[in-house]
Amino acid sequence: MKNWMLKHKKTVLPVLLVFGLTIGYTAAKYIIEEFHSYYTNSKHFYFTSNILTKEESLYQVNNWIGMGSFTLSYDLFSKDNEYVYTDYDIPYETFFTCPEDVICSIDKTTGTIYQASHSDTVTLSVSPTRPYQEGETMTIELMAKSTSPYVTELKAKFEYIVGKQGVTYEIEDQKNQAYLLLKVTSALSYCTITEAFSTYSVGDSIERSVYNTFTPEEKKKCHGQDVHLDFDPSILRLDTTSNILENATNTKTTVGDYEFINHLDFNIAPMSTIAVKFYKQQPSMNYTYPITNSSSIVTVTFE
Repeated sequence: MKNWMLKHKKTVLPVLLVFGLTIGYTAAKYIIEEFHSYYTNSKHFYFTSNILTKEESLYQVNNWIGMGSFTLSYDLFSKDNEYVYTDYDIPYETFFTCPEDVICSIDKTTGTIYQASHSDTVTLSVSPTRPYQEGETMTIELMAKSTSPYVTELKAKFEYIVGKQGVTYEIEDQKNQAYLLLKVTSALSYCTITEAFSTYSVGDSIERSVYNTFTPEEKKKCHGQDVHLDFDPSILRLDTTSNILENATNTKTTVGDYEFINHLDFNIAPMSTIAVKFYKQQPSMNYTYPITNSSSIVTVTFE
C-alpha cells in the first residue's frame, strides 16, 4: 500500500506542478494586465478603439463575395468616454497582416491622436489578387500600438468567409461622416434575356463576357438580379442626384411636410457592384455593416 501511494505521488506531483504553473502564469498575466490598466488610467492615459481591443477582437463576415477591393477603417481614441479623456497627444504605430494573395496598404503607419480631437482614423485598403472560392476564408489582422508615454497594444482579427455565389451587400460608414455607402455586389456570372433581340431569345442565359459586348439598350434586355431597398427617411435620405434613379423605381412616404423616397427597386448586372449613397440625419452615428453592427440600417432583399 505504501509503495502504491509513493508511486502515485510521483505521478500526481508533476501534474499538480504543471497545473499550478499554468494557473500561476495565467493569474500573473491577468494581474500584470490589470495593474497596467490601473496604472495608466491613474495617469489619465487612455488608448482605445471602436473596433480593436487589448484581447484581440474577432470579427467574422459570412457570405463574403470572395472578390473586389474594399476598405477597412477603425478609430483610435485618447478617451475612456465622453467625459474622461487624456489631456495630451498620444503618438502611435499601426501594423497589419494580410494573406500573400491579397494586396493591402494602409493610409498611415504612424500617427498621433491629438489632444484637441481625442480621436484619429486609420484605413486599410484590401485588394484580393484572385477570386476566393466558396468556403474559403481570408484573414486580416490589425494592430495599433501607442508609443508614448506608455505602450499599449490593441488588436483585431477579421475573417472573411466566402458564401454561396449570389448577391451580397455591405455598408461603409464612419462616425461624424455626413453620408454612408451601401454597396451591393453580384457574383452571378450570367444574366437572363427578358426581351428577344438579334439571335437571342427570351430565357437565354448570357455569360458576363458576352453581356459586356452588348450596347446599353441591349443590356437593359438582359436581366441580372432584382434588388429591393427599404429604409426610414427620418434616419437616412437617399442621394437623389445619383444616376441609379434613372434605372430604378421607387415609392415615397411623408416626413413632416415633405415626401421622401423610402423604397427603391433596381436591377444589378452580373459580376458588378452598385454603390447607393444615403445622407445620415445623425452624422455622429456609425452604421457600418457587417463590421461594427450586426444588423443593417437598410433592409436589403433580392429576387
